Amino acid sequence: MGDNVLTATVSGKGRIVIPVQLRRQLGLGPGDTVVSQLGPDGRAAVLRRRQTGDELSARFHAWIEPGAPPLEDAHGFYGPTVGRP
Repeated sequence: MGDNVLTATVSGKGRIVIPVQLRRQLGLGPGDTVVSQLGPDGRAAVLRRRQTGDELSARFHAWIEPGAPPLEDAHGFYGPTVGRP
């Protein structure tokens, strides 16, 4: 294990306190939502801070060229093969 490994203990109710160093790095504060996902090996979990609606909106607006017409559906953004069998 490397130097950046932090430990936490699971309580009797299944709760884990996220170490302060990790909370700071993830930008977590009271009321934030954390998304967890099981890693491909089934023995590790990935934690990330859930993005707010404003953050997601800013991300998608950065992909759209200024002055581009509104999209009618996802195919206009991704192309005709996305979402089709």
